[in-house]
Amino acid sequence: MTRRWLAMVALLMVVAAVRGYNCVCNPRECEVLGPSGCPGLGMVVWDPCRCCQVCARTLGEHCGGFKGTCEPGLRCKGGLCVKIKEKEEDIV
Repeated sequence: MTRRWLAMVALLMVVAAVRGYNCVCNPRECEVLGPSGCPGLGMVVWDPCRCCQVCARTLGEHCGGFKGTCEPGLRCKGGLCVKIKEKEEDIV
């Protein structure tokens, strides 16, 4: 009986955690961006929910998941945008 109860509690916790990452999209709330309004290379990308366009993350900015996508020439490593080394460019 105790095992079933613990399994039920664990399942509810997982469901609650997953629901916490739901995207709520309202395109009317999106800021209108042009490349000139973005730092770095001025790249505009879709947000993680694919709802609004946002500026790509630049060198040293936080990235990954809901934090955003790095601009070309950078990759997300350890949660920060870093330069891609020449050897990595061939792989990526």
